[in-house]
Amino acid sequence: MATTLEELAKRVEALEREVAALRGKPEPPKPARLGDNIPLIREARAQQAAISAAVAEAYAKMGIAGPSVGPERLQEMMLACGVDPNDNAASREIIAMREE
Repeated sequence: MATTLEELAKRVEALEREVAALRGKPEPPKPARLGDNIPLIREARAQQAAISAAVAEAYAKMGIAGPSVGPERLQEMMLACGVDPNDNAASREIIAMREE
């Protein structure tokens, strides 16, 4: 019977919890997630629900609904609307704005 390292780690954690319970001691602390020691990441995780709600509200106001479109599908949609992929109109406009 082959046992993976993950299974062994789970079994050791379960044994540690049982021993701690038998001794009447608190459970060993769980390892921190990556970034928990960085204040900006910790704050972002704490505010994630509010951020998600604000984004959902903004999308609703803009009329954006449904799942996002992948790049291949977006290219197909742009071609169907008559966008020329070889056109450099955006670059020309940026250059013209710089020259003003």
